[in-house]
Amino acid sequence: MRKVTIFIAGLSLLLVLAAGLTGCGKKAETLEQMRVDGKKALDAGEFNRAVNIYKQALKEKPSDRDLLYYLGLSFKRLDMIDSALVYLRRAKLLNPRDREINKELIELCPAVGDFEGAIKAIAVMISTGDNEQMYWPALAELYFLVDDSYMAAKYNALLIAADSDLAPAYMKLATSYSKMGRYGQSNEVMFRALDRFGPLAETCGNIGINYVGLQQFEEAEVYFRLSLEIDPEHAPTALNLAHALGEQDDRAKKEEALRIYRQYASQAPPAYNVDSIISVLEGQL
Repeated sequence: MRKVTIFIAGLSLLLVLAAGLTGCGKKAETLEQMRVDGKKALDAGEFNRAVNIYKQALKEKPSDRDLLYYLGLSFKRLDMIDSALVYLRRAKLLNPRDREINKELIELCPAVGDFEGAIKAIAVMISTGDNEQMYWPALAELYFLVDDSYMAAKYNALLIAADSDLAPAYMKLATSYSKMGRYGQSNEVMFRALDRFGPLAETCGNIGINYVGLQQFEEAEVYFRLSLEIDPEHAPTALNLAHALGEQDDRAKKEEALRIYRQYASQAPPAYNVDSIISVLEGQL
């Protein structure tokens, strides 16, 4: 009787092991089938179906590169950028130098204001073989947006050296120099822009702002007036002119500054402290 019991127990154990092996095989087979079905759905434009398939597949293998990548692409096709980035960022975390993943991040990160993420993705593409020059326009813009003036200046200067007709690059380069307090260099760029593209209100106005930074108020006045000749209704430039006039030791100019401040007081941002400036000028006069 004991032999029969042992035999039955052994047989039961074998059946359990066999069932477990069969289950593992079926699970793997199901995952591979989901991979195939998900890609078919994605290629066929059935993006919602692809999302559902890949989400289910990720429950079986959460760190799978292809599942994360293609789920991200499926969300991208649905214009669900935030969701796409969730999975593409996870994919990059596990595969930091993957070119396909980083290429997607370069495109999608700026759409949600993640400019640093795009810069880091570009760095991977360059370190894995791409020529840096193909990314100069993107880097010039991205570094400007993250307020890294040094790097923004570097790449906008490279763009201008390669193509002197890129008007926006001049403005970004000059602005970057101004933010670093390099007002003279900024004006050198602005004067080159004037020679290249002719007098524009923005260019003349920025030259005036740089002269204010250099405490050269008479020169600032000249360029603010030139800017206003081109765009007479631009309130910020008028207020800048008033500032340049008010800083000069000339009663007529201070009177003109006071008139301008009174005219544009309602349009001035609180940071300008126009009411206080008006009081000071009235006291001086």
